[in-house]
Amino acid sequence: MTGLAERLKPPALVSFPGSHLGLRWRSLIPSDLGAVAELIRQVEKEDDAIFRTSSKEIADLALGQCGAAPLEVIVGIAQDQGIVALGSVKILASLTEAAVAIVNAVIHPSWRGRGVGRSLLHWQDGRARQMLVEHFGADCELPASIANWVDGHMTDRRRLYIAAGFYAKHMFQVMYRDLEGSESRGPVPEGLHIVPMSEVSFSKLHHVHSEVFADHPLTEARDFWWERALEDYEDRWSFVALSDDGEIAGYCMSGRPAESWIAHGRLEAYINTIGVAPAYRGKGVASAMVSAATHAAAQDGMSRIGIDADIKSPTHAQAVYEHLGFLNDRTRVFYSIDQ
Repeated sequence: MTGLAERLKPPALVSFPGSHLGLRWRSLIPSDLGAVAELIRQVEKEDDAIFRTSSKEIADLALGQCGAAPLEVIVGIAQDQGIVALGSVKILASLTEAAVAIVNAVIHPSWRGRGVGRSLLHWQDGRARQMLVEHFGADCELPASIANWVDGHMTDRRRLYIAAGFYAKHMFQVMYRDLEGSESRGPVPEGLHIVPMSEVSFSKLHHVHSEVFADHPLTEARDFWWERALEDYEDRWSFVALSDDGEIAGYCMSGRPAESWIAHGRLEAYINTIGVAPAYRGKGVASAMVSAATHAAAQDGMSRIGIDADIKSPTHAQAVYEHLGFLNDRTRVFYSIDQ
């Protein structure tokens, strides 16, 4: 494979979106975070976003300013409204299997339909190419991609990505099960037992997680998924399946999505990541762990529990969750430009 510079062809210069769009653009500074938080929450409410951005994630946007992360964030400022747009490019520096840049944009509804999104995505694409080469090196032969997740119902944003050369690489079905409080645990496969996740070494769990997703089409995102799952990890609803000799057969890490609680006024649990070791697949391990998480969340008074299923999963995860009482809600699409 040829080097990153030859494949990505980063532009020599990437300018901010033009002032002719009616906005003044500059890099984000820490004092912007309050206004940015207000913008993000307003936009997510307007768009009925499936997942909500946490305060920690908003604060992390400033990490690029102190050199703590390969991250660049710019804001668009309207003369009479303040910050009304934001664009970011983040290199997933922890990944070793691929060179990946995640792009994200937030635009106030009153500023849509004016070409701001197209111009911002053009800046993001150029900076992503530059930053990937800067971080990994011009001769790096890792596969590279520029990507983002988009809620399936956000058709305008999906059209924008497609027009810019992105393709729908993968799709995930978000599913929920309502809880009434009387849910019971399901059967556990012979030779296994279910224990709270806190009783198992997280370094060992991370190793199993890496093995579980080694053959996934989005292998490059596995550490990203792990890190996101840890952010709102709730031990009371997270479980591990162990064999009688202590081998990890599977894990089910649930979280408490606080921002969704606030946005929707509803208490819910969400299974952020789940995996079954190859040697234990097809034996009901996933069902036993999800059942344990469902029971625990119900006992704590949650009104529902969610999970997302890879629509192309070779283990037919969606059918497994349907059998456990989960119903389809909406979809999330992973868009990417691969080089």
